[in-house]
Amino acid sequence: MTRNRRWMARASVLAAVLATAACSQQPRHDTGYCSLSHTNNVDRLFAEASENLHDSNCHYHFPEYRERLVAAAKGAPGPENEARFAGLLRESIDLGIISKRQGQEVFSQYFDPEFYAVKSEPRSSCSSLKHRDRMQTAMREELAYKREGMLEILDDQARFRQAQRYYSDLNLVFDAVDVACSQEL
Repeated sequence: MTRNRRWMARASVLAAVLATAACSQQPRHDTGYCSLSHTNNVDRLFAEASENLHDSNCHYHFPEYRERLVAAAKGAPGPENEARFAGLLRESIDLGIISKRQGQEVFSQYFDPEFYAVKSEPRSSCSSLKHRDRMQTAMREELAYKREGMLEILDDQARFRQAQRYYSDLNLVFDAVDVACSQEL
């Protein structure tokens, strides 16, 4: 009987240890655990997002954080917002939340006058025309992001005008390539 009691005692201790270990492995589900505060203070929101993203349980909130930070930055436009977003994207890449390519795409969509949609296409002009409609749709969508990023977040009208010129120039290039490729046939 003593052996049975010792076995039961050991089993109880083991069960308690396993239960404790299991509890420590459970993600936190506190209300608002990964949420950002309801402030419009851009510096504070970027700091909170950065802190939260260091917790792997909050990684899936990245798209929500991005939307919230974009909205807050629109309320306080200025050139410093570009560095804030660049820093958060770099940090998100380092933490494995997004890939380097995804980070470059997001940054380019908002802040680079050139069009990522075209940069990522193969360089063979005639073969690219097969996807012209898709590329032009992607460019229109990207121009909307650039308007948001350059005008509403950075308050940089000159950079947005440059993006608009690139957009117009690319459409002219598409037309010229279309004519040249049609003549080859």
